Amino acid sequence: MVSIRLFSDNVSTACGPATTDVGPFYCPGDQTAYFDTSFFDVLVSQFGSSGGPLAQEYVVAHEFGHHVHDLQGTLGRAQQGPGGAEGNGVRTELQADCYAGVWAHYAAITKQEGTDVTFLQPLTDKDIEDALSAASSVGDDRIQQSSGGRVNPESWTHGSSAARQYWFTEGYRTGDPQKCDTFSATDLHE
Repeated sequence: MVSIRLFSDNVSTACGPATTDVGPFYCPGDQTAYFDTSFFDVLVSQFGSSGGPLAQEYVVAHEFGHHVHDLQGTLGRAQQGPGGAEGNGVRTELQADCYAGVWAHYAAITKQEGTDVTFLQPLTDKDIEDALSAASSVGDDRIQQSSGGRVNPESWTHGSSAARQYWFTEGYRTGDPQKCDTFSATDLHE
């Protein structure tokens, strides 16, 4: 079962030490998703996300997507093959974005046991815009542009803003994890 751990400044994990600079991450060694308590403020102030509740929930669901990878035995694919915009590392991250969309799809329609209350209130266009804003904000191209550097797809680790938005939307629209096969996709929608 996956755990969540909040931290400030730095943390020791089964994957080694980490600092705030790493951002949210999943460690398969202890099956824990780690979140620096200041990250969601940074998402808005530094990365320019709109910061609504679904933006934050998207980030959490993305890290849980990596737990799904771990359970499937596919998380290691991220380290195989070439890197860059078409590499397996980016494909793994985009698949986690898609899984986050699948989660949002079902959380908005699935009723909590014994109630008529869904896990999330029905999602509005604004909610979806917030999630897409977060996805766009943490695209490699946007991060490279905002740091004053040139956009270099060869160094990407998470995918472009457009690709991150596309894959979240695909998961949300279909609710089908089978549609999240970024490894077979010939077009990552960059």
